[in-house]
Amino acid sequence: MTSSPEFARIANRPDTSPDGLLSAFYIEVEAWDEAEAFGRRLRELVGAGVKAGLEADFEAETLSEADVPAWAAEAWAEAAPRYAAHRGDEEWTVQDLLYSFDPSQRTWSWWDVTLVAGNIVCMWIDSKEEAVYGCEELRWMTYAAGARSLVGPLLKEKGEWEQSASLANEVSP
Repeated sequence: MTSSPEFARIANRPDTSPDGLLSAFYIEVEAWDEAEAFGRRLRELVGAGVKAGLEADFEAETLSEADVPAWAAEAWAEAAPRYAAHRGDEEWTVQDLLYSFDPSQRTWSWWDVTLVAGNIVCMWIDSKEEAVYGCEELRWMTYAAGARSLVGPLLKEKGEWEQSASLANEVSP
């Protein structure tokens, strides 16, 4: 059984407030009634990565893809043009994503995903109050989960997160 404070936050809204500023990504989804499903998909992808970070052997040539959600295969192809339009980079492979969760390399941890209004959601990340950090995997995961566009990261006070309603609570990562 995988357990860590971060893994618990993937499944449910954190029951404590963060220590300081959080990093926020504002994400546009297709329509207002897609926000909850987007939140669930995002939590599932992050969950697969965090589980790999806790259990995988990052010295191995490949990592197990068993925890990557089945829906991700189709979503990967749909995400590539949106990601490329935003970042100008090539698409990520599943292995790229999983290796990005190597604990010796990753500088952020998951906090939450909340509804802002309408078809805008916010992904909250604990970046240890760093404004600039490696987060391309987060961008890729938002597009794979169904984002149309995103802005961030932006450092925000914890009060903004505290006043927001979490999406897709009780997800099994």
